[in-house]
This record gives sequence, C-alpha cells and structure tokens, in this order.
Amino acid sequence: MSATLLFGLMAAVASPVPVAATGACPSAAAVTAALGSALGNEARPGVADVPRVSDQGDRFSVAVRGQTRQFVDAARDCDERARAAAVFIALALNPPVVPPAPAPGVRDGAAPQVVVPAAPAPAPATTGERWIDLAAAARIDSGSASDTSAAIGFEARAAVGWRWLGVVATAGVLAPSESKFSSVTVRQQRFPLSLAVTAQQGIGRRLALAGALGAALVPLTLRGEGLEGGSQATRLDAGVRLAVELRIRATPRLAPFVDLHAEIFPRAYQLDVDPFGTVGSTGRLWVGVSAGLSFAVSPDGAVAPGRAQPR
Repeated sequence: MSATLLFGLMAAVASPVPVAATGACPSAAAVTAALGSALGNEARPGVADVPRVSDQGDRFSVAVRGQTRQFVDAARDCDERARAAAVFIALALNPPVVPPAPAPGVRDGAAPQVVVPAAPAPAPATTGERWIDLAAAARIDSGSASDTSAAIGFEARAAVGWRWLGVVATAGVLAPSESKFSSVTVRQQRFPLSLAVTAQQGIGRRLALAGALGAALVPLTLRGEGLEGGSQATRLDAGVRLAVELRIRATPRLAPFVDLHAEIFPRAYQLDVDPFGTVGSTGRLWVGVSAGLSFAVSPDGAVAPGRAQPR
C-alpha cells in the first residue's frame, strides 16, 4: 500500500468532509487527504453538498456547492490533481472574507464626517428613431406630349417617419409651358401635389438613398393662344408618382439633396379648340428633377434617416 493511499485513508477517518470520486486519478482518498489539512473542522457540508471529482482522461473536473471547474492535466499527475481539487473545494466551502472598508472620513479614531453623495449624472440622451423633415427645392419638369417645353418652378416638402420608413407630401408650382399642335399653341400651367410612402437607407457616413411611391394629384390650366375668345379650361391629373433621392448630410440638421421623379397619368385630356376641334391631348408621363435643402425639425435633429452615422 502506497504512502499516499495510507495517508489518505487516515485523513478520511479524521476529515469531516467526504469526497465522491469517479475514476482513479485523483482518487477520493487522495483528495480527502489533501483537503483535510486545508479545512480541518471548519466546514461540514450536507449530503447534497458532497464535493465530486471526476477523472476524464487528460483532464478532470471538480464540483461543489453549485460551482464546477475543469482542469487540464495530460500528464495525469494524480497527486497534483488531488492538491488542485482540494484547493478548489476548500475555497468553495470557506470563501475568503474581505473586511469592509472603513466609512469615509473615519481614520485613527476620528469622528465620522457626514458625506453628502453627489447627485447622479444625468443619463445620456438616447437617440430617437422618429424623424421629421422639411425641405424646399427648385424643380424642372418635362412632359411626353409632342413639342411640349420644359417647365421650371418651386416645391415644398414635409416628411415624417419612424426608423427607415415614412410618409412624404409635396406641393409645388410650375411656370407655364407651351405645347404646339399643328397651328395651335396651347399654354398650360401645372400645380403638382403628391402624397407618397418613402423608405430611406444610409450608404455611407454622409450619404443616404431614398425611394418614394405614391399618388400624384396635379391641377392644371389649359389655354389656347392666339385664338379669339381665349379658350381656357381647368383639369385635374391623377396618377402615380415614383421618385429616387440622394441626400448628403452637411450638418446635424441640414442635408442638400437631388431628386429624380416621374409622374404617370393613366388618363389624357383631349384638347378641343374651336374652330379646329381636337388638336391633341395632354401628356401621360411627366419626368423631372428637384434640387434643394432638407432641414430636420425632430427633437434629436434627425437628418437623413437610415444613414450609417447615428443621429
């Protein structure tokens, strides 16, 4: 019988802490022997708290009081394993107690001083995900009708949303444009309105790309030029608006943008001019570009929602 095993058997009789072992390296007797000198009679775990040691080949694990630790030991030094297991069990059963620090202001028997705790620092403001933008832009549109001149004008826009999705409304006015049909010149002026759903996504630290899809409602006036009586009519074009926008974040609240848009109108109005009769029709497609400046009015100054840099 080896000296280690004999010493383990003697310590097991005196030790108050039983150890359950699975496998032979380390054995329960060896762990008990190493544990006895460390603990003495200071801890007496119940039956449910019996330390357990498991031999797992090139490693072993120790579990006690809900704590588990695995040790790697490819050399299978059983005596060293027993000592390591005993240290872990001893610390788990009798954890070191750190004495409380003296109260502030108490030193060398002096009377304690009253310390008024400082007011907690205010929590950092969280970035809201709601955004509201206002914008103004110059605009130029051109129709698909033959010999129709381009029309320049102005538009205002308001948008509100949550995270990357929102709703945008635009209202504008265009200068009169002329269309030539045979020997008749028709002068029209358009007042484009729209309401659309917009989605925005950051594509860099300062860039954002947006798309919009919605309804276009465009009141317009038509007038035949050079005709007796000055034939004039008012109509309403109703259709679909598509738009793509590139926005550049200049400051936390300002962002220049360029917008490409198209408005499609399923119904074209016939242009009837006395005494010529029907001379043509209004265009079904208008395309244009807008360039302007967007200003954030939301509380957190959210410009270009969806951009990579936080608002």
